[in-house]
Amino acid sequence: MLSYESFKKRVMKEFLDYMPERYADCELELRKVPKVNMCLTGVVIKPKGNTGSYCSPTFYLERMYDQYRNCDSFEKVMANQAIYLEESLKYLPDNILKLDLATLKDKIVFQVVNTRENKEMIDLCPHRDFMDLTIVYRVIVKIDDTGVSGFLITNDIADAEDLSEKLLYQLAKKNTKKLFPFRSERIEETMGRLMRKWGADDKDIKESFPDIENVPANERVYVISNEYEFFGANALLYKDVIGKVVRNIGTDCYILPSSVHDLVILSTDTFKESTKLISLIKETNNEHVRISDRLSDSIYRYSIVDGSLNMVEERIDEVS
Repeated sequence: MLSYESFKKRVMKEFLDYMPERYADCELELRKVPKVNMCLTGVVIKPKGNTGSYCSPTFYLERMYDQYRNCDSFEKVMANQAIYLEESLKYLPDNILKLDLATLKDKIVFQVVNTRENKEMIDLCPHRDFMDLTIVYRVIVKIDDTGVSGFLITNDIADAEDLSEKLLYQLAKKNTKKLFPFRSERIEETMGRLMRKWGADDKDIKESFPDIENVPANERVYVISNEYEFFGANALLYKDVIGKVVRNIGTDCYILPSSVHDLVILSTDTFKESTKLISLIKETNNEHVRISDRLSDSIYRYSIVDGSLNMVEERIDEVS
């Protein structure tokens, strides 16, 4: 059996042989990574000759050596580590090794995902529970006319860049609203924009919603998203954004996550049957929302009195 030092030397010499060919122009570098009550030896992959900062997944020699001592197979440990690394990297862009995360900290944002449907991804990254959802973190690389691009922050990236979940939350809390300012509008306005995309003219739209200004405040339905219509459901994490719309309606409100990109808000006084709303959400998700855009089959209730936000359980008795 190899000693730890011999194992380390062999890892540094041979590990890249187990990785795909796209890593042929890369090399390994050792880093001391402080942990709670210990300091581990991290191995990072970087472009050859890179002397600046860069973003890279990290794996740890001490943990790999423990695996090696348990199975006594260097090849098996290398192959398993390569598989794990590739599993993490599937959430990253192809040019991840060229990115400098230190310059991108003002681009770290929230992403709320369905906990039950994303357990594999959640296990690979820093996260925070939020009702039946989970908060994960992304780095936005580009926003332009073609859309939004970025990558998920995995545990390896967070460890390598010394980004705790608490710090990620603080950065995302500030950056998400700045990069993707939320907007709210009446659902009739949302539908009007869609009709215009489908070829309707202003006259057709006006005729479709003739009494929009005469709808009582507590019967109005609002949609919250952002300019890019990208992960607009992150508004759930900002009570001030939700609260402003709720105060316009003037009562407690239900919040329906129609997709990861937008929320629908309506009065609990006017729309009293929460179980029917939950059924509607489930039906809409199953029949009209792409799997990649689904957020939750649940609905949430916002209190106008104390600003609390809670998931509505199906078993709750309906208001008569």
